[in-house]
Amino acid sequence: MDTLAENCIECGKCSDICTFLGSTGKTPATIAKQGVEVDEAFSCSLCGACEVVCPLGLSPKEMFASRRKQAVANGELDIEEYRYLFPDRKNNVMNVFRSYYGIDYRDIENAGNGGTWFFPGCTLLTYSPELTREVYRRLQTDCNCQGIWTECCSKPLLQMGLLQRAETMQAGLREFVQKHNITRLITACPGCYYQLKDIFEFCDVAIQTVYEVLPIEPLKRTDKIKCTIHDACPDRFELKFANQVRQALEQSGFSIVEMKHSKEQAICCGSGGQISHFNAELTEKLVEQRMNEVKLSGADILVGYCLSCVLKFDIFGSPIPVTHVLHLLLEQNKDFTGAKARVAKMLTGVDGEKIWEQIMAEDSEEKETKQRE
Repeated sequence: MDTLAENCIECGKCSDICTFLGSTGKTPATIAKQGVEVDEAFSCSLCGACEVVCPLGLSPKEMFASRRKQAVANGELDIEEYRYLFPDRKNNVMNVFRSYYGIDYRDIENAGNGGTWFFPGCTLLTYSPELTREVYRRLQTDCNCQGIWTECCSKPLLQMGLLQRAETMQAGLREFVQKHNITRLITACPGCYYQLKDIFEFCDVAIQTVYEVLPIEPLKRTDKIKCTIHDACPDRFELKFANQVRQALEQSGFSIVEMKHSKEQAICCGSGGQISHFNAELTEKLVEQRMNEVKLSGADILVGYCLSCVLKFDIFGSPIPVTHVLHLLLEQNKDFTGAKARVAKMLTGVDGEKIWEQIMAEDSEEKETKQRE
């Protein structure tokens, strides 16, 4: 905070690109000097657009992320109200969703030992199981993939300020890799990709995207379908996914039209930093802003390479068809459609109330951990 307070030149570029910062009426320097409010910390999507446009390379995002950790540590926010999101809990909402709808990977999960494994990411394996299996099948054929790893990368814990829990989870990931002699992880999720790179930085494990290894067959199209691409926030600094996805789409005969904010300056979809759970009103504003840019692009299809982004636009009603790029490239059905309605159905009525109680209840492992603490 001291760095921002002393060095921010209050040029306004970050406020121009960030709906949240713009709504505060304050510059990062002012916020740093006054102190970050808890609701401000949990209204930042941690997307990093502010850092990209800052002429001095300052990072308001880091100020808000640090404040989240402090708020949780000091008990200023009852983070347990959001425990349904914690990926290290057995009964988090995604695990329960998969159980409720019979989404099961036990036939292929941890199937082999050593070599290459597929790490699809929580959202993909939960809300798009058909696509997840198809990608795994192709990776088996093309990359001798030995198993599918249905674990979370720990990023949600970090975003919510639960540093210690995240570190414990990361240690478990490193232990799993060592135990199973994994030397390469292939992931479809940009958030997972960059998180896994950090986790395994000092381990002999290669991290790759599916677009690096899946052969995309060149196609000759006559329909001249125009795609506009929503770029995922974690990719904005390296643009690895952004460039690979554009290349794959062009190879497959699609044309690309860019929105006003794309690549490193892409606008957050409203999922970043879990803000849809902390500030639903801001999420709606971000989606509306993005949808306006989609309309102006003149594209036929809105394409994303992060399923969380795609789901957000599907839920709020994109003005044009929206899909994950792998559904498009691999010609798969959009099995993610209506995910929100399926979650709502699971939690509706007397049975739904019981399921919610199950999700929010402490399990035996959590009780043991608290007792040790």
